[in-house]
Amino acid sequence: MDFLYTLVILLYLGVAGLLVYLVLVQEPRQGAGDLMGGGTDLFSARGVTGGLYRLTVILGVVFAALALLIGLWPR
Repeated sequence: MDFLYTLVILLYLGVAGLLVYLVLVQEPRQGAGDLMGGGTDLFSARGVTGGLYRLTVILGVVFAALALLIGLWPR
């Protein structure tokens, strides 16, 4: 059981690293529309940026699920 726990921890660290990389690679939104109450649509990503956005969301969900699994894992 220790081997499986170590494997989950390593997977968790890999997902965390990849998540940080994907967030840093994404292009920032232009303008201060969000700060000033502008009408920029946050969820309307297109093209490659849209794919990176979707992958970031999926990895975020996987990260949260692994964190929950590690937290509930009996030691």
